[in-house]
Amino acid sequence: MKLDPRLQRVIDWLQAHKTWLSALLTILVLTVAGFALWEILKEVDPDDIGAAFGRITPHQVALSIALTALSFFVLSFYDVLGLHAIHKPQPYWRALLASFTAYNLSHNLGFAPITGAAARWRAYRGTNLDPGDIARIVVIAGVTFWLGIFLLLGVFLVSFPGALRVHDATMNYGTQAAIGTAILIVIAIYLLACAREMGPLNILGWTLPVPTLKQALIQFTLAATDIAIASAALLVLLPPDVWHHYPDFLVAYVVAVVVAMVAHAPGGIGVFEAVVLVTLPEVDKPSLISALILYRLIYYWGPLLIAVALLGLNELRMVRQTRSTGARSAKVKAPPDTGGQHPF
Repeated sequence: MKLDPRLQRVIDWLQAHKTWLSALLTILVLTVAGFALWEILKEVDPDDIGAAFGRITPHQVALSIALTALSFFVLSFYDVLGLHAIHKPQPYWRALLASFTAYNLSHNLGFAPITGAAARWRAYRGTNLDPGDIARIVVIAGVTFWLGIFLLLGVFLVSFPGALRVHDATMNYGTQAAIGTAILIVIAIYLLACAREMGPLNILGWTLPVPTLKQALIQFTLAATDIAIASAALLVLLPPDVWHHYPDFLVAYVVAVVVAMVAHAPGGIGVFEAVVLVTLPEVDKPSLISALILYRLIYYWGPLLIAVALLGLNELRMVRQTRSTGARSAKVKAPPDTGGQHPF
C-alpha cells in the first residue's frame, strides 16, 4: 500500500528528527512530573519523611529485596515463552540474562522497545537468533506484559468499587465496572482468537506468531504474577497496618505503571511516584514517600547496576571466546614443525 505523499513527508520528517524530539518529550514529561510532585509534596514536612524512613524495618527491606528477585525470576519466562513461540529455544541462563538486562535498561531508561531490543541483541549474540527474531521476542514479551496489566485492571475494576480515585474523588462504580467489563471482553476475544489457531500474523511482510490458547493462558499467568509480586515489593515497605488495602494499592500501582510507560520518562521517575501519591489518599503521605524512594533504589537502581555488570561480563566472555576460536583456527592452519627441514 502506497502512503499519501503528505503523510510520507510527515513520517520522513519525524524519522529525521526523532532524536531531538524524543529528548524534548522527555524534558517536557520530567518538567510536568516534577511540577506535579512539587505540588503534592509542598505540604509534607521533610522531618516526617525522615521519621517514616526510620520506621521501615530491616525485615521489610529484606522482604522487598526478595520479592524483587522473585519478580525478575518470573520476568525471565517472558523470554523463555517468546523463544519457544518462534521455535528457537535457548539455554535458560541466556534467557535470564537477556530478560534481566533488557527489563532493567527499559525500566530505568524508558523507550522499552528500543532499550529492551538493544540489551537482548547483546545477550543473544552468538546464537542462531537474527534481528527479526529479537524483534519478535520484544513484541511477544511486550504483549505478555500488557495482557497481565489489562487482566488485573479488568478484574479489580469489576470486583472492587472505588478502586479508581484521584485524591478524594472516586469514580462512579457503574462507570468503573463498565471499563473493567470492556477490558475483560477484549481479553475473551483475544483468547478465542488464540483457541481458533489463526496462524501467524503478517504485518507489512513481517510475520508474528499468534500464540496457542495454552501459550496465551501462560502469558496471562506470568504477567499477572509478575505485576502482583512487583507491586508487593513496594507494599511491604509501607506500615503493616495498610497492607490490607492491597486491592486498592494494586490498581493504583497498575495505573501508575501504565502512565509512566506511556509518558516514556526515564524509569517513569516522577510520573510513577506522582500517580501513586494521588491515587492512594488513605495512605500516610510521609510513609508512602519514604517507601517510594526506597522502592526506587531496590527495584530500579540496584538491579540496574547488576544488569550493567552482567552485560559487561558477557561482553568479556564473548571477546575471550572469539580470541580462543581464532587461536585454535590459526593453530590448525599453521604448517607442521619439521625442524627446518623440508617435509618431503
